Amino acid sequence: MKQIGEGRTAEIFEHNDEKVLKLYRSGFPKKAIMYEYKVNTLIASLGIPAPKVYELVEVEDRIGILFQYIKGSSLIHKTVQNPLELKRYAKILAELHVLIHTHEIYTTDLSNQIRLQKEMLEHNIQQAKLLSDSEQMAIIEHLEKLPNGRALCHGDFHPDNAMVDEQQWIIDWMNGMIGHPAGDVARTLLLFRYGTLPEGIPSHFKEALSQMRDNMGDEYLDHYLTCTNLLFEEIDQWLLPVAAARLTEWIPDEEKEALLSFIRERLLLK
Repeated sequence: MKQIGEGRTAEIFEHNDEKVLKLYRSGFPKKAIMYEYKVNTLIASLGIPAPKVYELVEVEDRIGILFQYIKGSSLIHKTVQNPLELKRYAKILAELHVLIHTHEIYTTDLSNQIRLQKEMLEHNIQQAKLLSDSEQMAIIEHLEKLPNGRALCHGDFHPDNAMVDEQQWIIDWMNGMIGHPAGDVARTLLLFRYGTLPEGIPSHFKEALSQMRDNMGDEYLDHYLTCTNLLFEEIDQWLLPVAAARLTEWIPDEEKEALLSFIRERLLLK
């Protein structure tokens, strides 16, 4: 099979002209893979522009999922190739996020199968070993005061998870959940602000990419707020618990250290 992409958790292979195989790295939790498979199946029933999911497979003791082959480019690649179009691509990103959040989940069949945002965040905060018990407690107390929501949330929405070919697509639903849009947007802002760039990029190019990413994040936020009734202050309240929950993920130490500094600065202000 021809490899056509990779991330921290999985490699993507061309299976045939119609399907790709997302093959998870050894040691990645099987429970998380099963959840992504289930959520993608549910997403399809809502009419959201996400790739079809076909089946679970096993390849040399690694688990994978066969998805519909989307042959377009991600918005981050589009932006790198056409930096003058940054503002347009940032607007597409914001409008796709708004589209996700217009779906509110109340039916028992769906809500019993998709995790709740605040429950997921609290669980991950409790597992964040870099935080002291008192820090965890303070963050969870803050989280409990935040509003609940019934909106569909992506849980990891960023320009690499939005693709464009003849149409626009939203991929990678591993963290799909039901919750408040402000928390989902907070996650996106943290990814723009603290997400580490891939290794091996020359330092001068990395600096240019970082600046481009900052600009795209600003444009995305401005357009999202324009399209909705949300205020930035509402999103800002979610940054602390969302940052703390991210400490449990498969991310580089550099990013964890940056998040930890942000978390402790916020806690000092409380």
